[in-house]
Amino acid sequence: MKLGIIGAPEAKTLVHAKELGLDFVEFDLNPPEFFGRPLDEIVKNQDEIKKAIEETGVEVGAVGRWASHILDENGDVIEAEWSEVKKAIDFGAALGAKHYLCSVAYVPQLSYYKNITAAIKVLNQIVSYAKENGMKCGIVNCMMGGNYIRTPEQWKLVLDEVPGLGIKYDPSHSFVHGGDKGAYLKEGMEWGDKFVYCHVKGVIQYGDSHEPSEWKNRELMVRHPELKDELMGDFATDRRYYDNPPAGIDSINWRAFFAVLYQHDYDGYLAIEPHSMTWQGEKGEKGVKYTIKYIRDLML
Repeated sequence: MKLGIIGAPEAKTLVHAKELGLDFVEFDLNPPEFFGRPLDEIVKNQDEIKKAIEETGVEVGAVGRWASHILDENGDVIEAEWSEVKKAIDFGAALGAKHYLCSVAYVPQLSYYKNITAAIKVLNQIVSYAKENGMKCGIVNCMMGGNYIRTPEQWKLVLDEVPGLGIKYDPSHSFVHGGDKGAYLKEGMEWGDKFVYCHVKGVIQYGDSHEPSEWKNRELMVRHPELKDELMGDFATDRRYYDNPPAGIDSINWRAFFAVLYQHDYDGYLAIEPHSMTWQGEKGEKGVKYTIKYIRDLML
C-alpha cells in the first residue's frame, strides 16, 4: 500500500508531502462552488508541479472532480462540464496520476430509473476517456454536490454496466447511511473487491447523520447567496453532532477496516483527507502527523 495526502494542486503540496514522508498526493479539481478553483487557472501550474514531482520523488496518485453536475434535466451530457472533466483527466494524465475520481449528481427532474440509466451512459464515457489516458476510475462514495452513486443500492445497478469502474471508498461517509456506527465494515466485506482507491478520514458522530441536510442547505446557498448567513449558521450548528478528527482518534475501527482491505488483497492508495473545522493550523498539522504514524502501523 501507499500512503499519501489530499492537498491543493500546487507544487508546495508535494514538498509538504515529502517532508511528512508520504508517497503521493491527491489533487481534487472540484467546481468553484464546491471548494474548487477554475481549471484553466490550475493547469497553469502544471510545469511547476511536474518539476516538484521530479525533485521530491512524490507522485500524484489521483485527481478527482467531485460534485460534477454533468447531466441536464433531460439526462443528456452538459458539454461545458464534460469539457471540464476531460480537462481534469488530461491534467492528471500529464502528471502521471493513476486514478480519476468521479461522481454523478442526481437530476431531480428525472425518475430514479432515468437517473441510473443516464449515469451509466455518462460513466462509460468518463471511464473510456480516462482509460485512453492511462487512468483507472473510481466513483466516490461521498454525497457532496448531489452524488448518489455511493451505496450498495446503486453499486448493484451501475458497476456491472460500466466495465472498468471501481469504488473510491471512504469509511467515514458510510455514517451518512449507516447510523452512528456507520456501515463501512459490511460495505467493505461485500464490496471490497471493487475498491480501487481509499480515503483515510476520521469521524465522530452521535445520532443520525446531519450531513444530508447540511449539503441541501449549502446547495441552496449556492443558488441564493443572500441566505448565506442563515444557512451557514445551521451548518455550524450541525457541526456539534459531527466532526472529522484525525484517523486513529475517532469512531472508526481502523484495524478492522484494514483487515477487510487485506481480506480483499487491497494493495492500493490510501489518501489522508484533512477535513475538519476544528482541526486546523498547528493542531491540524499535529493531527496529520498522528494519523501518518497510526496508519503506517496498520500497513503490512
